[in-house]
Amino acid sequence: MKTVLFSIFFWTLCFATVHGQNSIKIYPYPMTPSEHPDYSRHLVQSPDASLFENKTEFIALRDLTGNYNEKLDLWINKDKLGKILWVSYPFIYQENIKEIVSEIKRRGLYLFDLWGYVPGSGPGGYWRQFVLPDSISSLFETELGNRWLGMDNGEQDGRYVGSYAPRMYPMGVDRKQQYLNFQRHFEEMGNQLGNKMSTLVSLNFGHYFLKEGVYALIGAETAQGLPNSQIYYSFIRGAGKQYGVSWFGNASVWNRWGFKTYDKDATNIDEDYNSGGPLKGTSLSLLKRLMYNHLMYDCLAVGFEGSMRVDNEKLSPIGKIQQSAAKWVDKYGDPGIMYTPVAVMVDFFSGWTFPRHLYSRQAYKLWGNLPYEKPNYFTDGVLDLLYPGYQDASYYKDERGFIAPTPYGDIADCLMTDAPLWVLKQYPVLIIADEIQRSSEINDKLETYVKDGGHLVITSASLKNMPNGIAGICVGKKAYTSASEIEYNGDKIQETAEYNLLQLKYPSCAKVIQWSDTIPVTVELNSGKGMITVFASPFGITDQPQCELPALAQEEQVLAKPFPVLNHVKVLLNNIFSSVQLFSANPALSMITCYKGNNEYTVLISNDKWYPQKFHIGTKTGKIASIKELETDLSEMKAVGFTPKIVRASIGKNTHNTIAGGSVRIFKVNLQDADISVMPKINPDRPKHKISLVLRNTLNIKEEILKRPTFFEHYDRVVVDWRYLYNKEKNRLQQEGDWINRQKLKVSVDLTSGINLFPDLRIVNNDELPYKKSMAIIKNVMDKMSALGADVLLLSTQQTIENNFTPENFNKSLRETFIELADYAKEKNIQLFLKQVYARTPSSISDLKKLVDDVNRGNFTFSPSLALLLLDEGNIRKNITLLKQMKIENIVVSGTAKDIHQQLWNTSYPLYKYQNKEKAKEILKQFPNVEYIMDGIYASPDEEYLDVKNIHAILAD
Repeated sequence: MKTVLFSIFFWTLCFATVHGQNSIKIYPYPMTPSEHPDYSRHLVQSPDASLFENKTEFIALRDLTGNYNEKLDLWINKDKLGKILWVSYPFIYQENIKEIVSEIKRRGLYLFDLWGYVPGSGPGGYWRQFVLPDSISSLFETELGNRWLGMDNGEQDGRYVGSYAPRMYPMGVDRKQQYLNFQRHFEEMGNQLGNKMSTLVSLNFGHYFLKEGVYALIGAETAQGLPNSQIYYSFIRGAGKQYGVSWFGNASVWNRWGFKTYDKDATNIDEDYNSGGPLKGTSLSLLKRLMYNHLMYDCLAVGFEGSMRVDNEKLSPIGKIQQSAAKWVDKYGDPGIMYTPVAVMVDFFSGWTFPRHLYSRQAYKLWGNLPYEKPNYFTDGVLDLLYPGYQDASYYKDERGFIAPTPYGDIADCLMTDAPLWVLKQYPVLIIADEIQRSSEINDKLETYVKDGGHLVITSASLKNMPNGIAGICVGKKAYTSASEIEYNGDKIQETAEYNLLQLKYPSCAKVIQWSDTIPVTVELNSGKGMITVFASPFGITDQPQCELPALAQEEQVLAKPFPVLNHVKVLLNNIFSSVQLFSANPALSMITCYKGNNEYTVLISNDKWYPQKFHIGTKTGKIASIKELETDLSEMKAVGFTPKIVRASIGKNTHNTIAGGSVRIFKVNLQDADISVMPKINPDRPKHKISLVLRNTLNIKEEILKRPTFFEHYDRVVVDWRYLYNKEKNRLQQEGDWINRQKLKVSVDLTSGINLFPDLRIVNNDELPYKKSMAIIKNVMDKMSALGADVLLLSTQQTIENNFTPENFNKSLRETFIELADYAKEKNIQLFLKQVYARTPSSISDLKKLVDDVNRGNFTFSPSLALLLLDEGNIRKNITLLKQMKIENIVVSGTAKDIHQQLWNTSYPLYKYQNKEKAKEILKQFPNVEYIMDGIYASPDEEYLDVKNIHAILAD
């Protein structure tokens, strides 16, 4: 027995027998926005490859001033640099804009991402805040249609984190409030820019942008003083797949110390950010490697930021790289669908971002102002295993970290916990790299993911938050601290410090694969078609800091890691990642694999070092039948500025077994006898029923929706109390309504809580002054409904009058009131629904039916209560027969609850808790195509989810 203290690459060899090479599963389908369930709901429909004639398009010309036709001829027709025009915002003020737009349309070009907006900056300089005129927005939409790709949200997540988040008051609010602050900032930006946007992220907050439904495309500003490109696009691809938005590639000519240009008047001043020159800014090598990486990343379009010409005349070496890339695409076609078998998941509200970046001198921050907590260090650690050294991006003049080595290949996408199950199923491996907050919904999602064939990897802290455990594994009450060696596969792993473990409880069929003395450290279990691996470590990292504090984000220095990933966790993650590795290469190089079909693959190998390295392409399954290099133009290697200025060593040459320093090479590889299975295409889960959620004690509808990241998976409508409208000014409601309408969220208003005779509203005229006041209030609410986009008003009858008003007068006045309200509502296109409510008159289905018939208005119909139908158990059949004679468009869903004395105390009891579920199911099945109003009073988000889950199950049966 030996003790293992070596590098992770040694671990690969040492433990390869435990997680042997599995059958490789490939999900080779492009993300098609129109297939996403939210496509029709989103205000902006993202394009797919068909918009660009099913070929990667290139982004080039950024200036349409002066003789624009001459520029278009030169850039597009002669030099063939690309058809996407990426101009800045002064274009919208050009006097000849209509003429130019007409020419763009005539030539079949694309207008994209008009940039230059800076929030908070007023007139007086180039960079400023402005409002896109409605007339210009209309011009773009009318003339260009979907070839108009929106205004620019460019590098604004970085600006927010650097300039706004640290100044929020109060600063230290929880993560949900941080998200609300972030969303409010960017909602206003979208409002000013017309809410048709593309985003060029400068951190990794793209998920939060795309969730808003106003983005045509998403990309990242790579290179510059910004983070690692691989992790950028891991988040971008994950966000795009989650929300149905396509992505593009971009690389910047800037870095922290200046920009690259080949113009004759370049100043070439070292350490001057505003100075440019051939030896400054991003190296030609990195620009090219980024360009071809993005071509492999399933981007619809790619391009450079600028400096593509010399003095606006001949092509610069940068322009030639883009030109040759376009020719490469013409010659070799689409490289295929990128192979990303691993999903790395973080909590939706996490706000995780790179541990250091350009926008802050501080390290390890969330949302720009909260400190990393232990789960966030694990996120960093997992990504560092996949992309070792990624934190160095932009901090070193030798450009390390922008494209990190990939020991297993570039194989991961990053998702958030609102990812639907049909998205998760596209990934053979799912790593929970954060602490997932308590959620029955996520619990169910992960359970099903495993049973349907996925391999879930989770730490005990997240598993502890799963109310039902997963696959029979759960966390017990005991906790341990140990410094013992960990036994694994007959060997011992030594940790560098004490570590914590939580007790794991598991079925007898589970296998403990790592032990600390007698304590299970890691448990593995096959369940259904899949597998779960559970680390007993709460967060997979050391418990105490392992470096001097504070950790400082400094140039030319490695960022210290306070809480590194535990060695035994590294070992196992290494084996899991290796098990889905399709091709092998020198682990010190970067590798991307794309699948073209019929055993054909495109494999990109790049070298981020400035010296030659040995390389090979091997296969982990089957054998290589043929391999052919898809050669790229290499003229940039002889140009000034190919390497950073500080590089002096020889970069060597590309040979059959060597890749030159800073080089990128691409190969067509054919396999045979490979154990590879093509996964079936997974159809998105689409809502099959109309379901409303009643929001209680609500201050802000938008925030209620935002706090429920999976809301639209379950509901299409909310119901709010009448006071929500009555207590707000109409213009404030209009502002809220703008967001609500963009989301295509339907809104109903409920008067029921107010129709109590006293002290609020009465709907019978037994006392003229309070009656008139009540009617005025109700009409005031209806007047405001249009501002919110609300189209349904729920109301009820009321209790009878105790004195001085006969039943005949009561019924007559009730009918007259409803006629008056229905007629008033009709003028405002509002539908009235009479709710069945306990202890109000009339109460029986037959009498309520008669009331609706007597009112005799097309916009006045009946809404039965499941709870009251269940309560009237002896008349269920009779009542259903009566209801079948009526126009029933919705039903109020809840159960009833009685106390120990069999006295009714609740008619808004969550249905999933109701004992006689079969009787409830029998009633609901009689009304399969109505809106279901979820009227339960829920003690937690879990109860809310379990109730709607119950409805889904009833209706699916």
